[in-house]
Amino acid sequence: MTSEQQEITIDLPKLFNLSANLLVASFQRQSEENLKRLFKELKQGGRVDAGQITAEQSGAVIPVQLQLERSAYKGQFNLPHFSAAIDMLLQKLAGEVRKDPQLRELRTLSSPDNREIVFNIPAGIKIGTELNVLMLSVLPCEDSLVVRLLFVDGEQFEGQD
Repeated sequence: MTSEQQEITIDLPKLFNLSANLLVASFQRQSEENLKRLFKELKQGGRVDAGQITAEQSGAVIPVQLQLERSAYKGQFNLPHFSAAIDMLLQKLAGEVRKDPQLRELRTLSSPDNREIVFNIPAGIKIGTELNVLMLSVLPCEDSLVVRLLFVDGEQFEGQD
């Protein structure tokens, strides 16, 4: 952020809810045509505008974008497989809310380099013999907040539930 911009803080439960709601709105409450267009844009690797949030204290408007990182994905990457991974991730996120409605026990990983916060809630789908694991993160950027869908190396999760 530049010196003229205020540092915006958001607590983890709100960040979690924002991210989960964004996924529901983007992938479960869309027409088939819009879903196909979103998938195509994400597959190409860019960031997709997904809305905005307003800071409670300052009233600053922060754009929210959606991004996909799939370099660790194995197998054929298509809309049905991607949708299955999103559905599994949303089930896992909903499970976290059922276990802890106040989200006091959120497990996260963070990067001191770029301040990215990864919710440590892996969602695995098996396609053929390949395990693909999808995780959710939030990356604060200078001009936006990026909700990232990260496919991570599934081998580290082999043998886990």
